[in-house]
Amino acid sequence: MNPAPPRLRRIPRALLLFLLLLFFTSSASPQGKPDTPGTPQVPGAAPAPAVKERLTAKDRKEVFEKVWKEIHDHYYDPSYNGVDWDEVHRRYAPPVEATKRDQEFYALMSQMTSELHDAHTRFSSPEQWKNFRRQQGVTVGFTVDDLDGKTVVTSVIPGTAAAHAGIEPGMIVLRVDDTPIGERIAEIQKRRLPSSSERATRWFIYNRAFSGPADSAVKVALQRADGSVLEASVRRQIYSEAPEVTTHVLPSGNVYIRFDGFQHPITREFRDALQKFRDSPGLIVDLRRNGGGDLAVLLPIAGYFFGKKTLFAKDSTRTGKPLSSYVGLFKLPLQLYVGRPGEQIYSGPVVILVDAHSASSSEVFAAGMQDTLRAKVIGSQSCGCVLGIAKPRVMKGGGVLEMSEVLWFSPKGRKLEGTGIIPDELVVPTMFDLQRGRDAVLAAADKSLVKAAVLESKENGAHNVNGSEPQ
Repeated sequence: MNPAPPRLRRIPRALLLFLLLLFFTSSASPQGKPDTPGTPQVPGAAPAPAVKERLTAKDRKEVFEKVWKEIHDHYYDPSYNGVDWDEVHRRYAPPVEATKRDQEFYALMSQMTSELHDAHTRFSSPEQWKNFRRQQGVTVGFTVDDLDGKTVVTSVIPGTAAAHAGIEPGMIVLRVDDTPIGERIAEIQKRRLPSSSERATRWFIYNRAFSGPADSAVKVALQRADGSVLEASVRRQIYSEAPEVTTHVLPSGNVYIRFDGFQHPITREFRDALQKFRDSPGLIVDLRRNGGGDLAVLLPIAGYFFGKKTLFAKDSTRTGKPLSSYVGLFKLPLQLYVGRPGEQIYSGPVVILVDAHSASSSEVFAAGMQDTLRAKVIGSQSCGCVLGIAKPRVMKGGGVLEMSEVLWFSPKGRKLEGTGIIPDELVVPTMFDLQRGRDAVLAAADKSLVKAAVLESKENGAHNVNGSEPQ
């Protein structure tokens, strides 16, 4: 069975937010260039538009000290992921003092936070934070990933310049701005510190390979399935979308449901969709390219699948005590439960789809469903980007520090940061699948549900025959 996959209509909102953060930090250089070992360098990204300087030299030094101390005192891991945080202070103090412009300073702060190899700890300039809050980002119109050692287009956003240029999933990227893609990636790798996982690092690198200011053009050369080459100049665009839940009934009768991220408008939409399809034989929840979101949205959504109180996630903090507040909303206990008698909406079989871009809250959700045996997970290993930010810390001048203060675990105690979710059934899309518009992961999920339904029917039939009363 090969159900037709729903076509990608947008960058999912949570993914867009995550990509924004990747873009903000993607130009950070590793400690030291070859000509200046051990000295932090201001990233060599395209110059930002001129902005009014808000910070004096004294201000920049104060912000640097505060950012460093906040991490020193409150970072979830007192060993700082194995990083000598005192040495980081010694190394960054001189270039901070020498910095003359705010943007150079903010780039240094972004670089310094990336020293922790943590996708959730980051520093944003005032302009970056403003765009983040507006849920606006710059997109080239398509996404790429590594397939068989090649950089391959995995999705294209309809209506973008990339779509109009004829770029399609399954095309192999050959060159970017006349530079072979392999060389471009290798150069970024030299300057990019590792993140939470190899998958997160690769995501940063690919995003950086195509990043640039809005309304600027990037030249790309791509190889089609027939071997011919498409050369196009694609203009980068501002992109923003409101979250939504999408559903699709497959020919098997199973229901496909996808939501863009764990954001507040999603809770009611997801509940309404479950109510509508509560009698469906099977449910597929697609978390691929879901960058996560809000814990206060995750918990009620998870609760719709359970008819009694169930341990769904665990967490730890630096002090070993619950946080008094989490994103300013509520006290965060060290064990989180979901489900109440009478509040379960869907009781049928569930399959969850994940990939390397499933991150943060989507991984907590998938882990909880997997460990409680409430769902089977199909796809490829998730991001492993599973730390919690308690609150953004606004600095003088408007820059913002976000810092990991919570480490998440599955109900059975599996550490999720770095490892992520290991699917029960590994299914990785191939070039053949992409070029033919076939969603192999969705097809495998549908097949799994159909097979389970057949087995259950046979077992019920055998039970009825063996247990029937004589007439």
